[in-house]
Amino acid sequence: MNLRQLRSLATILDSGSFAAAGNRIGLSQAAISVQMSQLEATLGAELFDRSSRPVALTAEGVRIARLAGEVIDKIENIRLEASGAKTSGSVSIGFIPTCVHNLLPRVLEALRQQFPELQVSVKSGLSGELASAVARRELDYALLTAPAIEIAELEITAIASEPYCVIAPANAKSESDTELLRSLPYIAFNKSTWVGQHIAARLQQRGLHLIESIEIDSLEAIENLVADGFGVSIVPQRLHAILDPEKLVQVPFGNPVDTRQLALVQHIGKPVSRFDTEIKAIFLNLPRA
Repeated sequence: MNLRQLRSLATILDSGSFAAAGNRIGLSQAAISVQMSQLEATLGAELFDRSSRPVALTAEGVRIARLAGEVIDKIENIRLEASGAKTSGSVSIGFIPTCVHNLLPRVLEALRQQFPELQVSVKSGLSGELASAVARRELDYALLTAPAIEIAELEITAIASEPYCVIAPANAKSESDTELLRSLPYIAFNKSTWVGQHIAARLQQRGLHLIESIEIDSLEAIENLVADGFGVSIVPQRLHAILDPEKLVQVPFGNPVDTRQLALVQHIGKPVSRFDTEIKAIFLNLPRA
């Protein structure tokens, strides 16, 4: 058993097949197959079900592959700590679009102050896309809407709760969320997003069947359209975002008020270090910043 075999095994778990793993680490499918046969012989364990097409990991193979990934991560962590690169390396972070405007600059500034030489790459995308990228280890972290179901590969840290509110033009008179929603055409948040799906589900549960005039995936655009009198909408009250009361009326949505949960996700096999702990602390301090 050697590190090359363990790295290949962990990559097969992440990528789903011998061929995809070989493409990621620069080996042929045949070379990967030889490595895995040697590893099985060394361990005396059946890691793969070769009767299936394509070849699939057995339950024991999945467990050992996860352990292999942890070993590889820890070795990489030791290398970075020893070289001093832990504070001058790189980190990749995903942000959902609804957090880019208000939270991304705060996170980047905090990282610049604590790790001046750290190279930070940022990707914006929908929650589902970012969660999948972290699960595939293409991103180190992602700030997103907390998933409704557990995702085995992800460690999820709650960051904040954002209450939902109904927003309407400033001249709207009603104080009831139901009356506001029925007073003008409804501007929906894109239902391909987790937020949009959550809002749609809550409306259905309450028996509120609204006629949608517009569906869009930008909260800023929705707020501007509502302020200009084109309709009403339901949005989360985002951290550090202040709505202008001279342009918009906002009323809590639901009783008790419904909330969006923001979460920071990372791969479950990611080893904990001082660097990781401080990055997590930056996100946990966002609600109080």
